[in-house]
Amino acid sequence: TGGAGPLSGSPAGASLDASDRAAKRPRLADGVTAASAGSGEWAQVISTVQPAIVALKVTFVCSFEDDQAAVAMGTGFVVDKERGLILTNRHITGCGPIRATAIFDRHEELEVEVVYRDPIHDFGFFRYDPSKLRLTCAAEIALEPTALRVGTEIRVVGNDAGEKLQILSGTIARVDRNVPEFNTVYNDENTFYAGAGAGTSGGSSGSPVLNKAGHAIALNAAGTDGAASAFFLPLDRVCYTLERLRDGRPVTRGTCMAAFHFKAFDELMKVGLQQKHESDVRAACPDSTGMLIVDTVLCEQKALRPR
Repeated sequence: TGGAGPLSGSPAGASLDASDRAAKRPRLADGVTAASAGSGEWAQVISTVQPAIVALKVTFVCSFEDDQAAVAMGTGFVVDKERGLILTNRHITGCGPIRATAIFDRHEELEVEVVYRDPIHDFGFFRYDPSKLRLTCAAEIALEPTALRVGTEIRVVGNDAGEKLQILSGTIARVDRNVPEFNTVYNDENTFYAGAGAGTSGGSSGSPVLNKAGHAIALNAAGTDGAASAFFLPLDRVCYTLERLRDGRPVTRGTCMAAFHFKAFDELMKVGLQQKHESDVRAACPDSTGMLIVDTVLCEQKALRPR
């Protein structure tokens, strides 16, 4: 029954012999067929990656900065099965003290701890003990940020609206969207987001955005209420951080003390861009459709000056 209790004929806590390990096999989500997944190819992809996708239950134990004391649900996925690293959103890891549990494919629950919260972008990492998995097949999802292109067919596999596993389809429509804005203290900045009409909702934050190779090409981060629009964080900075976590190195970061915003050339003309400047940019980058402008600047403080 999906691993809700100990194996039949085995006392709780008993070690697994060779016959028991046969139960640790990938399975296709209940009710998912080649037709519902979109094709037989997609059904195989989902069957392969499903053991790496987890539901996250996070308890924010007290109010801290932008986090209110509450219980939230989200999604994450294993990116390093040997080290037990799970990638998710920063608004799932929170910025204060939390207690969190990961619910794996065969309904196994393991405690997880935060090992990294990015100070700027909407991603973070949890860690679990891989040796404590009894029934779920160890699996991980490879990251492929260079595959994020307009026209790519995708599946967003996660715990949409709190359901254990939902599969949402879409096609990447944009890769140059400005970051989504929320009524919160922390908002992502200085990066582009991708967009697609995938119709994600609460609980799917942190889901992998998969291509047909079964690789994650982006991280589901946000959506629009009352619309199908979904917004995905590119994985370039995620890969940079993951490489350093694997090597046990500190994740070095810097700042230019400013937030940038992308504007189209026609909009920039209204605020003083000259035709000569547009021509220079187009000559250097023929495919460009706009430029970055400074949106906000952090006030200079002595404490932030390099010593």
